[in-house]
Amino acid sequence: MEAVYTRLSTFVCLLVLTLAAVSAPAKGTGNDDGDPATVFPVPAKVFVEDVFERSEGIAFNGEGRLFVSGNRALNEISPDGSVRKVVDLHSNLGLAPIGERDILYADFGPTNIFRHGENDDGIVWRITPEGEKRVLAKGIADPNFILLRKDGSFLVSDDGVDNIYLVATDGRVRLFTDRVKHPNGMVFSLDGRSLFVAQIFQQIHPIVPDNRVWRFDLDESGEPIGDPVVVATPGEGGHDGLAMDERGRIYVAENGPGRIWRIDPKTGDSMLIAEKVPGAASIAFGQEEFDRHSVYVTSTRSGTVWKIAVGVAGAPVQR
Repeated sequence: MEAVYTRLSTFVCLLVLTLAAVSAPAKGTGNDDGDPATVFPVPAKVFVEDVFERSEGIAFNGEGRLFVSGNRALNEISPDGSVRKVVDLHSNLGLAPIGERDILYADFGPTNIFRHGENDDGIVWRITPEGEKRVLAKGIADPNFILLRKDGSFLVSDDGVDNIYLVATDGRVRLFTDRVKHPNGMVFSLDGRSLFVAQIFQQIHPIVPDNRVWRFDLDESGEPIGDPVVVATPGEGGHDGLAMDERGRIYVAENGPGRIWRIDPKTGDSMLIAEKVPGAASIAFGQEEFDRHSVYVTSTRSGTVWKIAVGVAGAPVQR
Protein backbone atom coordinates (compact mmCIF):
# COMPACT_ATOMS: atom_id res chain seq x y z
CA MET A 1 0.00 0.00 0.00
CA GLU A 2 2.85 2.34 0.83
CA ALA A 3 4.31 1.73 -2.63
CA VAL A 4 0.96 2.64 -4.20
CA TYR A 5 0.83 5.88 -2.22
CA THR A 6 4.39 6.67 -3.28
CA ARG A 7 3.59 6.11 -6.97
CA LEU A 8 0.37 8.13 -6.64
CA SER A 9 2.21 10.99 -4.94
CA THR A 10 4.85 10.99 -7.66
CA PHE A 11 2.15 11.07 -10.37
CA VAL A 12 0.38 14.01 -8.70
CA CYS A 13 3.64 15.97 -8.42
CA LEU A 14 4.43 15.37 -12.08
CA LEU A 15 0.90 16.42 -13.05
CA VAL A 16 1.17 19.66 -11.06
CA LEU A 17 4.54 20.48 -12.60
CA THR A 18 3.19 19.78 -16.10
CA LEU A 19 0.16 22.00 -15.60
CA ALA A 20 2.35 24.79 -14.20
CA ALA A 21 4.62 24.59 -17.23
CA VAL A 22 1.66 24.75 -19.60
CA SER A 23 0.09 27.76 -17.86
CA ALA A 24 3.35 29.71 -17.39
CA PRO A 25 4.18 32.59 -19.75
CA ALA A 26 6.24 31.62 -22.78
CA LYS A 27 9.94 31.99 -22.13
CA GLY A 28 13.01 31.61 -24.27
CA THR A 29 16.75 31.67 -23.86
CA GLY A 30 18.94 34.41 -25.19
CA ASN A 31 21.54 32.03 -26.64
CA ASP A 32 20.83 33.28 -30.17
CA ASP A 33 21.67 36.80 -29.00
CA GLY A 34 25.07 35.88 -27.60
CA ASP A 35 24.10 35.93 -23.92
CA PRO A 36 23.31 32.43 -22.61
CA ALA A 37 22.25 33.87 -19.23
CA THR A 38 19.36 35.87 -20.71
CA VAL A 39 15.90 34.39 -20.21
CA PHE A 40 12.91 36.13 -21.75
CA PRO A 41 10.75 37.89 -20.76
CA VAL A 42 13.26 40.30 -19.23
CA PRO A 43 12.36 43.09 -16.79
CA ALA A 44 11.69 46.53 -18.24
CA LYS A 45 13.75 49.19 -16.46
CA VAL A 46 12.36 52.69 -15.98
CA PHE A 47 14.48 55.22 -17.87
CA VAL A 48 12.28 58.33 -17.48
CA GLU A 49 9.20 58.75 -15.28
CA ASP A 50 7.10 61.52 -13.70
CA VAL A 51 7.95 63.90 -16.54
CA PHE A 52 5.33 63.15 -19.20
CA GLU A 53 1.63 62.66 -18.66
CA ARG A 54 1.65 60.67 -21.91
CA SER A 55 4.27 59.90 -24.52
CA GLU A 56 4.24 58.11 -27.84
CA GLY A 57 6.77 58.81 -30.60
CA ILE A 58 10.46 57.97 -30.10
CA ALA A 59 13.44 58.28 -32.44
CA PHE A 60 17.19 58.86 -32.52
CA ASN A 61 18.41 61.51 -34.95
CA GLY A 62 21.51 61.21 -37.14
CA GLU A 63 23.71 62.39 -34.26
CA GLY A 64 22.43 59.63 -31.96
CA ARG A 65 20.36 62.02 -29.83
CA LEU A 66 17.10 60.68 -28.40
CA PHE A 67 13.79 62.48 -29.00
CA VAL A 68 10.32 61.70 -27.61
CA SER A 69 6.89 63.20 -28.22
CA GLY A 70 5.30 63.82 -24.83
CA ASN A 71 3.06 66.41 -23.18
CA ARG A 72 2.19 67.68 -26.69
CA ALA A 73 5.77 68.64 -27.41
CA LEU A 74 8.99 67.37 -28.92
CA ASN A 75 11.48 66.60 -26.14
CA GLU A 76 15.12 65.53 -26.05
CA ILE A 77 16.25 62.95 -23.49
CA SER A 78 19.92 62.81 -22.49
CA PRO A 79 21.75 59.56 -21.69
CA ASP A 80 21.40 60.37 -17.97
CA GLY A 81 17.60 60.52 -18.31
CA SER A 82 17.24 64.31 -18.06
CA VAL A 83 14.63 65.90 -20.34
CA ARG A 84 14.67 69.14 -22.37
CA LYS A 85 11.56 70.43 -24.14
CA VAL A 86 12.35 71.41 -27.72
CA VAL A 87 9.06 72.86 -29.02
CA ASP A 88 5.31 72.67 -28.31
CA LEU A 89 2.88 71.02 -30.75
CA HIS A 90 -0.74 69.79 -30.82
CA SER A 91 -0.37 66.09 -29.96
CA ASN A 92 1.96 63.18 -29.19
CA LEU A 93 2.39 60.95 -32.23
CA GLY A 94 5.10 59.22 -34.22
CA LEU A 95 8.63 60.43 -34.87
CA ALA A 96 11.27 59.52 -37.45
CA PRO A 97 14.80 60.80 -38.14
CA ILE A 98 15.49 62.71 -41.34
CA GLY A 99 18.81 64.07 -42.54
CA GLU A 100 21.76 64.48 -40.20
CA ARG A 101 19.98 66.16 -37.29
CA ASP A 102 16.26 66.68 -37.81
CA ILE A 103 13.12 64.84 -36.71
CA LEU A 104 9.84 64.23 -38.53
CA TYR A 105 6.87 64.71 -36.19
CA ALA A 106 3.33 63.41 -36.88
CA ASP A 107 0.73 65.77 -35.40
CA PHE A 108 -3.07 65.37 -35.31
CA GLY A 109 -3.37 69.14 -35.54
CA PRO A 110 -6.23 70.99 -33.81
CA THR A 111 -8.75 68.14 -34.25
CA ASN A 112 -8.82 64.35 -34.56
CA ILE A 113 -11.36 61.74 -35.58
CA PHE A 114 -11.65 60.19 -32.13
CA ARG A 115 -12.98 63.42 -30.59
CA HIS A 116 -14.18 65.58 -33.44
CA GLY A 117 -15.04 63.29 -36.35
CA GLU A 118 -13.74 63.55 -39.91
CA ASN A 119 -11.06 66.20 -40.50
CA ASP A 120 -8.10 67.06 -42.69
CA ASP A 121 -5.96 69.27 -40.44
CA GLY A 122 -3.19 66.81 -39.63
CA ILE A 123 0.40 67.96 -40.09
CA VAL A 124 3.81 66.36 -40.54
CA TRP A 125 6.55 68.70 -39.27
CA ARG A 126 10.30 68.73 -39.82
CA ILE A 127 11.93 69.99 -36.63
CA THR A 128 15.55 70.82 -35.77
CA PRO A 129 17.05 70.06 -32.34
CA GLU A 130 16.90 73.83 -31.71
CA GLY A 131 13.12 73.82 -32.16
CA GLU A 132 12.84 75.36 -35.63
CA LYS A 133 9.92 73.70 -37.42
CA ARG A 134 8.39 73.75 -40.87
CA VAL A 135 5.47 71.91 -42.45
CA LEU A 136 6.38 69.04 -44.78
CA ALA A 137 2.88 67.65 -45.35
CA LYS A 138 -0.73 68.67 -44.78
CA GLY A 139 -4.14 67.23 -45.60
CA ILE A 140 -3.75 63.89 -43.78
CA ALA A 141 -6.52 63.63 -41.22
CA ASP A 142 -4.68 62.03 -38.28
CA PRO A 143 -1.06 61.14 -39.10
CA ASN A 144 0.35 58.61 -36.65
CA PHE A 145 3.47 56.61 -37.53
CA ILE A 146 6.17 57.81 -39.98
CA LEU A 147 8.61 55.66 -41.94
CA LEU A 148 11.27 57.27 -44.15
CA ARG A 149 12.18 55.76 -47.52
CA LYS A 150 15.58 55.76 -49.23
CA ASP A 151 14.66 58.50 -51.69
CA GLY A 152 13.64 60.94 -48.93
CA SER A 153 9.90 60.37 -49.33
CA PHE A 154 8.07 58.84 -46.38
CA LEU A 155 5.05 56.77 -45.43
CA VAL A 156 2.49 58.00 -42.91
CA SER A 157 -0.16 55.78 -41.32
CA ASP A 158 -3.57 57.10 -40.25
CA ASP A 159 -5.04 54.61 -37.77
CA GLY A 160 -8.31 56.55 -37.55
CA VAL A 161 -9.12 55.13 -40.98
CA ASP A 162 -7.48 52.45 -43.16
CA ASN A 163 -4.96 54.59 -45.00
CA ILE A 164 -1.20 54.67 -45.38
CA TYR A 165 -0.06 57.73 -47.34
CA LEU A 166 3.09 58.42 -49.33
CA VAL A 167 4.52 61.91 -48.97
CA ALA A 168 6.86 62.82 -51.84
CA THR A 169 9.96 64.95 -51.37
CA ASP A 170 8.04 67.97 -52.69
CA GLY A 171 5.29 67.50 -50.07
CA ARG A 172 2.67 66.02 -52.36
CA VAL A 173 0.50 63.45 -50.59
CA ARG A 174 -1.13 60.41 -52.19
CA LEU A 175 -2.68 57.18 -50.96
CA PHE A 176 -0.11 54.37 -50.75
CA THR A 177 -2.52 51.62 -49.63
CA ASP A 178 -5.79 51.12 -47.79
CA ARG A 179 -5.54 47.32 -47.50
CA VAL A 180 -4.83 47.15 -43.73
CA LYS A 181 -7.57 48.20 -41.32
CA HIS A 182 -6.42 50.97 -38.94
CA PRO A 183 -2.65 50.72 -39.59
CA ASN A 184 -0.18 51.97 -37.01
CA GLY A 185 3.50 51.03 -36.69
CA MET A 186 5.53 50.23 -39.82
CA VAL A 187 9.00 48.89 -40.59
CA PHE A 188 10.85 47.75 -43.71
CA SER A 189 12.59 44.39 -44.03
CA LEU A 190 16.39 44.44 -44.14
CA ASP A 191 16.39 44.14 -47.95
CA GLY A 192 13.69 46.79 -48.36
CA ARG A 193 11.43 44.46 -50.35
CA SER A 194 8.77 44.03 -47.65
CA LEU A 195 6.79 46.44 -45.51
CA PHE A 196 5.44 45.24 -42.15
CA VAL A 197 2.40 46.98 -40.67
CA ALA A 198 0.81 46.69 -37.21
CA GLN A 199 -2.99 46.74 -37.05
CA ILE A 200 -4.19 48.40 -33.85
CA PHE A 201 -7.99 48.42 -34.23
CA GLN A 202 -10.30 46.01 -35.96
CA GLN A 203 -13.07 48.57 -35.80
CA ILE A 204 -13.49 51.97 -34.18
CA HIS A 205 -17.09 51.88 -32.88
CA PRO A 206 -16.67 50.19 -30.46
CA ILE A 207 -12.88 50.07 -30.30
CA VAL A 208 -11.77 46.45 -30.61
CA PRO A 209 -8.03 45.69 -30.30
CA ASP A 210 -6.50 43.47 -32.95
CA ASN A 211 -3.26 41.54 -32.86
CA ARG A 212 -2.28 41.10 -36.49
CA VAL A 213 1.01 42.13 -38.07
CA TRP A 214 0.83 42.27 -41.87
CA ARG A 215 3.40 42.09 -44.67
CA PHE A 216 3.30 43.82 -48.04
CA ASP A 217 5.69 42.66 -50.73
CA LEU A 218 7.16 45.64 -52.59
CA ASP A 219 8.37 46.02 -56.16
CA GLU A 220 11.67 47.66 -57.16
CA SER A 221 10.12 51.13 -56.90
CA GLY A 222 8.78 50.42 -53.40
CA GLU A 223 5.12 50.05 -54.40
CA PRO A 224 3.01 47.29 -52.82
CA ILE A 225 2.47 44.11 -54.82
CA GLY A 226 -0.85 42.35 -54.40
CA ASP A 227 -2.66 41.85 -51.10
CA PRO A 228 -0.97 41.91 -47.70
CA VAL A 229 -0.59 38.69 -45.71
CA VAL A 230 -0.64 38.11 -41.96
CA VAL A 231 2.84 37.41 -40.59
CA ALA A 232 1.95 36.73 -36.96
CA THR A 233 -0.71 37.34 -34.30
CA PRO A 234 1.15 37.70 -30.99
CA GLY A 235 -0.65 38.54 -27.75
CA GLU A 236 -4.17 39.82 -27.30
CA GLY A 237 -4.14 42.98 -29.42
CA GLY A 238 -3.73 46.71 -29.64
CA HIS A 239 -0.46 46.59 -31.58
CA ASP A 240 1.27 49.98 -31.81
CA GLY A 241 4.91 50.61 -32.72
CA LEU A 242 7.26 48.30 -34.64
CA ALA A 243 11.05 48.14 -34.81
CA MET A 244 13.52 45.72 -36.37
CA ASP A 245 16.80 44.28 -35.11
CA GLU A 246 19.92 43.66 -37.17
CA ARG A 247 18.83 40.05 -37.73
CA GLY A 248 15.57 41.03 -39.37
CA ARG A 249 13.28 40.23 -36.44
CA ILE A 250 10.36 42.53 -35.63
CA TYR A 251 9.63 44.00 -32.18
CA VAL A 252 5.98 44.78 -31.46
CA ALA A 253 4.57 47.06 -28.76
CA GLU A 254 1.28 45.58 -27.50
CA ASN A 255 -0.36 48.70 -26.14
CA GLY A 256 -3.29 47.45 -24.06
CA PRO A 257 -1.74 44.51 -22.17
CA GLY A 258 1.62 46.32 -21.99
CA ARG A 259 3.96 43.77 -23.54
CA ILE A 260 6.80 43.66 -26.06
CA TRP A 261 6.91 40.76 -28.52
CA ARG A 262 9.53 39.65 -31.01
CA ILE A 263 8.46 38.08 -34.30
CA ASP A 264 10.57 36.08 -36.72
CA PRO A 265 8.96 36.98 -40.06
CA LYS A 266 10.51 33.92 -41.71
CA THR A 267 8.67 31.47 -39.45
CA GLY A 268 5.93 33.55 -37.85
CA ASP A 269 7.16 32.48 -34.41
CA SER A 270 6.61 34.97 -31.56
CA MET A 271 8.50 35.40 -28.29
CA LEU A 272 7.44 37.46 -25.29
CA ILE A 273 10.36 39.84 -24.65
CA ALA A 274 8.99 41.99 -21.79
CA GLU A 275 5.77 42.56 -19.87
CA LYS A 276 4.44 45.04 -17.31
CA VAL A 277 4.97 47.90 -19.78
CA PRO A 278 1.50 49.54 -19.57
CA GLY A 279 0.56 51.59 -22.62
CA ALA A 280 3.60 50.41 -24.62
CA ALA A 281 3.62 52.61 -27.72
CA SER A 282 6.72 53.22 -29.87
CA ILE A 283 10.05 51.38 -29.90
CA ALA A 284 13.57 52.47 -30.87
CA PHE A 285 16.93 50.73 -30.56
CA GLY A 286 19.63 52.64 -28.71
CA GLN A 287 22.25 54.62 -30.64
CA GLU A 288 25.63 56.22 -29.85
CA GLU A 289 25.82 56.92 -26.08
CA PHE A 290 22.63 54.94 -25.44
CA ASP A 291 22.68 51.16 -25.06
CA ARG A 292 22.66 49.75 -28.59
CA HIS A 293 21.53 46.33 -27.35
CA SER A 294 18.40 47.70 -25.69
CA VAL A 295 15.11 49.06 -26.96
CA TYR A 296 13.57 52.24 -25.55
CA VAL A 297 9.78 52.22 -25.27
CA THR A 298 7.26 55.02 -24.65
CA SER A 299 3.86 54.84 -22.93
CA THR A 300 0.54 56.39 -23.94
CA ARG A 301 -0.81 55.56 -20.49
CA SER A 302 1.77 56.83 -18.00
CA GLY A 303 4.31 58.75 -20.07
CA THR A 304 7.07 56.49 -18.73
CA VAL A 305 10.01 55.67 -21.00
CA TRP A 306 11.44 52.19 -20.45
CA LYS A 307 14.76 50.61 -21.35
CA ILE A 308 14.62 46.90 -22.18
CA ALA A 309 17.78 44.85 -22.77
CA VAL A 310 17.25 42.57 -25.76
CA GLY A 311 20.84 41.44 -26.41
CA VAL A 312 21.01 42.55 -30.04
CA ALA A 313 21.43 45.82 -31.96
CA GLY A 314 18.83 47.40 -34.19
CA ALA A 315 18.72 47.37 -37.97
CA PRO A 316 20.18 50.43 -39.74
CA VAL A 317 17.63 53.27 -39.73
CA GLN A 318 16.92 55.15 -42.94
CA ARG A 319 17.68 58.85 -42.42
